[in-house]
Order: sequence, then C-alpha cells, then structure tokens
Amino acid sequence: MGAAAKHVPLALIVFRAAAALIAPLLGWYGLGGLLAALILLATASDVFDGIIARRLGVSTTGLRRADSAVDLVFWLAGLVALYFLRSEDMLANWGVIAFGIGAEIVEQAVSLVRFRRMTATHARSAKFMGLCLLAGMTMLALGGSSAVAFWVIGIGTAVAAIDGWAIMLILPHWEADIPSALAAWGVRAGRPVKRHWLG
Repeated sequence: MGAAAKHVPLALIVFRAAAALIAPLLGWYGLGGLLAALILLATASDVFDGIIARRLGVSTTGLRRADSAVDLVFWLAGLVALYFLRSEDMLANWGVIAFGIGAEIVEQAVSLVRFRRMTATHARSAKFMGLCLLAGMTMLALGGSSAVAFWVIGIGTAVAAIDGWAIMLILPHWEADIPSALAAWGVRAGRPVKRHWLG
C-alpha cells in the first residue's frame, strides 16, 4: 500500500471538518438539497475513515480522538444549518435538541473528570445515533415531516446517551473503540475487547 493511501483516513476527517464550515452556509441560503447531500457524504466519510484506518494499520489514538471531535462539530454545524433552513420546526422541537446536546456534555464531562480526556469510544450505539441523525436531518433538509424526523433523532440520541454514560462509568481506564457497555464490563474484568470490523 502506497504511503499516500495512509493519509486517506485523515483526509476524510478533514473533509468532514470542511463540511462543518459549509453546512451552515447551505442552510442560510436555503439550499436544502445540497445540505442533505453534504450530510450524506459526511456520514459516509465517518463510516469509512475508521474502516480504512484499521485496514491500513494507521488507526492511532490521536486519529480516533480527532475523528470524535470532528463528528461532534459537524453534527452541531448541521443543527445550525437546519435552524437557518427551518427555524420554526427546530424551535418547536428544542427539547430533543437540548437533550442531545446535554447528553453529550454529560458524557464528555464524566470522561474528563475520570480520565482527563474526551471520549473516543466509537460505540455501536453512537453509530446507530449517527444513522438516526442522518435520516432525521436529511428528512428535515428535504422538507419532510419534522415530527417523524425528531422522533427518529430522539430515539437514536437516547440509545446512544444511555450506552455512552454506562461506558464512561464502567471503564476502569480510558480506552478508545469500546463497542458497548457490555464490552466495557469486559475491560473491567480484564477481558480483551472483541471489535467488529466496523469498530
């Protein structure tokens, strides 16, 4: 494998960071179709950067932490974009948004207090939430039902929040790529983590 190929995972993370800058502009100018396409591409980049990094043997802790941080920034930027695009619907569902942001703050706070660093668990529940965000935010960007969109977002957020909090409370030490709270129990018991090819 060429040396240039080893930079592909980082390039995908950089792409997602750039998408976070572009998304609010698309929302501001009412370009919902382009925003939906950007959300899809950013989600695809999030899926494949980890897969490619593991296949190339370049899945470092630093890269995984950068991946997690950029994910958070992108989804927040997506919310800003959707506020510009559909402010009334976003304000009407502020409770779901507040819960999602609050849940992330709590999880990061627990990690910082216990381990002095932000999370990089890449749990399967977080991947599920990412798919729910993709579906819900795409629906909103394309002018679909806000009620259905926020139900989907809310379910994904709740599942990820409960699992993420449990992981942070169970882990005996900071570790990246913990698939679930059950896997965190395994780490506490001294068992190796069995990771799926998706993370």
